[in-house]
Amino acid sequence: MSTAIIFQITGGIGAILILTGFYRTSIGRWSSKSFWYELDNLIGALMLLIYQAHLHAYVSMVINVVWAIVAFRGISSYGQRRELLKNLYTPLRRKKKSRR
Repeated sequence: MSTAIIFQITGGIGAILILTGFYRTSIGRWSSKSFWYELDNLIGALMLLIYQAHLHAYVSMVINVVWAIVAFRGISSYGQRRELLKNLYTPLRRKKKSRR
């Protein structure tokens, strides 16, 4: 298998990942803040960056660099959001238990 085909497959999979995340968010299966949506976007953007670098398509790489940064930020803040929600709901759980 030639390297050109490997790069084309990499770019194709990257595009499919981004479009799958978009589709699942559009139909309500995922939230735009879900971990899986952000992971699809990050991996898809990185795969497209590899393909675009191979093609020397530097101008179109800019959007995927930004896309990857935003997705990475979303993934890194996912743990913070989860911890915040856990802390918000923990006092509510304790109140319910104490009423029994």
